[in-house]
Amino acid sequence: MKPKSRLYSLVKNWTKKPSLAVKELHQGQLYEVMMQPESRQLEAWASSQHLSFELVLSSKDLVTEFVTLTPLEHASKDTVIDLVKDGIRAANYWHSFTKPHAIMLTMKAEWLTDPNLMNDFQEVLLKCYLPVGLIYVGISDLGQSKDANPLQEALVQLQRLGILFHLLNFTGQDEECQLMLNHRFTHIHLAGDLIRQAIPGSQCEKKLIALKALIHANDARSVAGPIKLMHEKTVAEKNAIDCYYGKHIMPQMTLHQVLKLGKTAKQQLAMKQLLKKQSQKE
Repeated sequence: MKPKSRLYSLVKNWTKKPSLAVKELHQGQLYEVMMQPESRQLEAWASSQHLSFELVLSSKDLVTEFVTLTPLEHASKDTVIDLVKDGIRAANYWHSFTKPHAIMLTMKAEWLTDPNLMNDFQEVLLKCYLPVGLIYVGISDLGQSKDANPLQEALVQLQRLGILFHLLNFTGQDEECQLMLNHRFTHIHLAGDLIRQAIPGSQCEKKLIALKALIHANDARSVAGPIKLMHEKTVAEKNAIDCYYGKHIMPQMTLHQVLKLGKTAKQQLAMKQLLKKQSQKE
């Protein structure tokens, strides 16, 4: 057989191979070649169309600070790990398109003190292989934790895995301030009631100013939200809160909308106007 005819046979045989779909794999390797039934593809596409993500924007320039996974805020203990996996898959998805967005996973203090749940949570984190800084854990319901020591140990374990922390619903209580002294928080979320009741000249506004100064003294960024009223947006901007979120800032989005949005202020404003027009049509 001549070399030319051999090459022809190789190319001909190669073109007859069945086509395969390339799917991203998140366990260390970049890609995996695999075949997937059409029904599973449609199911995955449908689940990705849920409005599950809320963008937290810088109040100064409207640039995305991070993304929150909203279903975790009202999750039950049995569904936490599945939702955490959804959030990490979303962060992997954005990162694979070279448009990384940090995602915040809201976790109740009592969940972090549960040994079984913590083991499952750490196992998921160990398998995600995302760069440090793309996963935040927001600690909520701190007052319901009876013993501070298990929570301290849980935070140390997560910190060793490269997890960064947010403190949610901050009101200046003793246990919150003690936690701030013992651990590094990148963002501290002011309680929504405090923003809502901060009428000019009131004691609530003075408390808000004092708490914001305390947050900045601990090298953290202040966050206001969810913004539900225009008055709250005005209060946040007047008091120079670093970041805010809510329906009056940016509507909830799907997985793909977050990817298309980008991080520049112009892209975000364009998407916001587009979503506003779509909502008016509906």
